[in-house]
Amino acid sequence: MSWIARTSALLFIFLIVTSVASSATTGQIQSRSQGTVAEAEIHEEVGDIVKIPIRVPPYNTTTLNISGEQYSAEVTATDQDGDGQIQLRVNTFETQTSGNPSGYSVASPDHLREVSQRGHNGLTKGEYAISVDGNTSKSTLLLKQGTFQPGQLHTLPNDRKINKSNIMNDRSPVPSQIAHDDILIAEFEAEGIMGVGRFDNPPGNNGIVAADSAVGAQTTHTVQVQGTDANTSFRKVRINYDNAAGETPAGLVKLNITHAGIDSDQDGQIDRSFKPSIINVKTNSEGIIEITSSGQQTVSKSETIILQYEDVTNPSRPGTYPATVMLGSDKIDTTVEYGPAATGNLGNGLNVNANTTSLDGFVAPLPFKYFTSPANDRLYVAMDTGGLDNMTGESISLTLSQFESGESISTKRSVTNASLVEPTANVMIANDRWQADSEPLQITGTTTLAPNSNIWIRVRSAGDVPSPWIYHYTTSVRPNRTFEIDITENRIGTNETVYVRPVTRSGPIGSEEPVRVINATD
Repeated sequence: MSWIARTSALLFIFLIVTSVASSATTGQIQSRSQGTVAEAEIHEEVGDIVKIPIRVPPYNTTTLNISGEQYSAEVTATDQDGDGQIQLRVNTFETQTSGNPSGYSVASPDHLREVSQRGHNGLTKGEYAISVDGNTSKSTLLLKQGTFQPGQLHTLPNDRKINKSNIMNDRSPVPSQIAHDDILIAEFEAEGIMGVGRFDNPPGNNGIVAADSAVGAQTTHTVQVQGTDANTSFRKVRINYDNAAGETPAGLVKLNITHAGIDSDQDGQIDRSFKPSIINVKTNSEGIIEITSSGQQTVSKSETIILQYEDVTNPSRPGTYPATVMLGSDKIDTTVEYGPAATGNLGNGLNVNANTTSLDGFVAPLPFKYFTSPANDRLYVAMDTGGLDNMTGESISLTLSQFESGESISTKRSVTNASLVEPTANVMIANDRWQADSEPLQITGTTTLAPNSNIWIRVRSAGDVPSPWIYHYTTSVRPNRTFEIDITENRIGTNETVYVRPVTRSGPIGSEEPVRVINATD
């Protein structure tokens, strides 16, 4: 039996009736009355969030009943704003893992008043009748097991910001290659994770992260904290697993430090290592680690210090525990978590693993940004490849997995692979003799850059002319990674050779080609 089933059996074996503290209401709120469920059938996957629309008389309170073979619930809510609607949200995962009403909520400003649950396992796969007190008509909730589809690779130009709008609206699909400096996007179509993942507070963002969060597990811990001032200088790092609860990790006396350094661009890699300069490591059984380097280290507010060490044994009880990290005299308060809720860098068994073919790959637990689209079961993972040093020609693998009790669910795994390549462009010029002021210079090309990237065609004079010049003409990359441009230019004299080359903001990305400029009679 999984930890979910064991926990649920204990939590739901008794009738659980929880009253939600009511907030102040206006004099307009009416007494309890009937309503209707606005949809006859609602389909969703186990682990996702079910939305149940309820119509009620304005300002009225109503009770919704959910009834299945092994689980039932009564949920009472009030139409607080008088619009005649209440949207009940049910996190199906939380109904399986907690005996309190945390799995139930209503859209603001309406008010959830009471939740009563009966059953052993919460909302699992199956059919449930939905009805409102005082109304004989019933709707149906159908829950099925979700699946993961193969991951899809996309990209964005390197001048775009990584935000949800750009990721959702401007991404371009590519088969396998991403140009170094462009933005890598992995799209995962994953049913049944929107109620599982702790997307607002993932354990992978904690100041101390256990690679395996299971209690009693021997594992690797990663410390990741940002500097507190414009520049924080230190020679000594002190890590204190707070001993107040008596739950400190064991095995610190045999500490094996594998990484120590500073991530200067938040890409999950160590850019400045100080591991070779570590001259002393002190530990004790009270949960304290003290690391001293031979020279002064400096970290800014925008940088992250990363320490990673192996062979640590987690405490025997799950939970979230305080910890502190001191960089010299600067103290940073943080947390470390153990147990099922902290499993996976996105929590509750959900994990996105980033790997490279390099031995010196990603160290931080969350070396990417992510965005969700619950309406179509999508999780997007984005990485700016510009800071990935010495990785051109390597493969980056992003794997989404869902785990239960430490064992991978085979149907809940999706992989996306990308090859990181040099930003290049090859141009083809239709005419090697150009009457610049009256006929176009026809240029086409292919590139490894992301679609919609800007490319400038640079046309320059020969180096030996009396008055050298350079002109630039802008074009953009098409969805199939080609580009074309026709150039007409009346500023260029005749009977000279000019040189044509594709460039970006970062510099040239292709070879230079000569073109002879002629007059109309040549």
